[in-house]
Amino acid sequence: MAPHYHRLALASALLLTLSACQDEVKPVEEIRPVRYTTASSSDAAASQQFSGEVRARQESRLAFRVAGKVVAKRVNSGERVRRGQVLAVLDASDYQLDSQAKAAQLAAAQANLQQQQADLQRFRELLGQSFISQSQVDRQQAAVSSARASLQQAQAALAASRNQGSYTSLLADSDGVVSEISVEPGMVVAAGQVVARLAADGAREVLFQVPENALERVRRASGFKVALWADGRELDASLRELAADADPATRTYAARLQLAASDDRVRLGMTARISALAASGQRAIRLPHSAILDENGKHYVWLIDGSNKVGRKAVQVARLDSQGVTLQSGLAGGEKVVTAGVHLLRDGQRVSLLQQ
Repeated sequence: MAPHYHRLALASALLLTLSACQDEVKPVEEIRPVRYTTASSSDAAASQQFSGEVRARQESRLAFRVAGKVVAKRVNSGERVRRGQVLAVLDASDYQLDSQAKAAQLAAAQANLQQQQADLQRFRELLGQSFISQSQVDRQQAAVSSARASLQQAQAALAASRNQGSYTSLLADSDGVVSEISVEPGMVVAAGQVVARLAADGAREVLFQVPENALERVRRASGFKVALWADGRELDASLRELAADADPATRTYAARLQLAASDDRVRLGMTARISALAASGQRAIRLPHSAILDENGKHYVWLIDGSNKVGRKAVQVARLDSQGVTLQSGLAGGEKVVTAGVHLLRDGQRVSLLQQ
């Protein structure tokens, strides 16, 4: 009797268990709401921006041609100067003494030449009276030639000494603005040491630095736009010069833009934002920073398919800036990309689309 009772109890328990399993509620699939954007390519996205500064087309780096001690500084940075105006002066006393010595040597050479010429004249008279030989006259003629050469040498030495003395004044080589002067009275400078920079009047250009990964984009740009931070004006420009070698400190390449039209309102030192416009046919996709998932140095985006499921896709980033991310490859126009919450998604997850 007991075994039969146990079998009935076991069967009843099994039936109850199966019934309970059938009555269990299936888990509800989580649908996460997301914001998204539809990728689109444009010429504007393919352009690249840089920061630069307005500079003079012609800028001189000025230095004394002789060494010495600075005794006067005649101008300050930012002052306008005229061609030939004195910017700074060295102590010229040593050069003046040297010029005086050279002048004395010149006077001695002139006196010697006059004496030798007078002697030659007397020798010729004596030769006519047969008191001396022709060889003596010839020797005196050689003495005159030597005295004349000494005179010419003394004249050149005096001219060089006076030139050296004149080099103690640093002169502006053109009309313009002193952008920098780095000497003060009492300083001792070497010959050739740059002590001032002069921005010449005339054409203005924009100087900016190009990282090596943007060199080709700058070289192939169809044009450039220069926006001045001071008043927001935008000017057309063209590439005038791109350095062949990188700066050893910054590892960037100096580029200079020529402004298409002169404008008196464009002043030295103004900050400019440069846009290198994409060449014809170059287009790119631009996304907000929040759309990019960065894992182990690689970049991904979440794409939304037709059934509102997400899938992760690798992309190649061309550049990042404060405004967003420009893609080099990996994404086509028209694809829907998640723009918020990219770290909370998983492959195949269903999402609901929030209004853009």
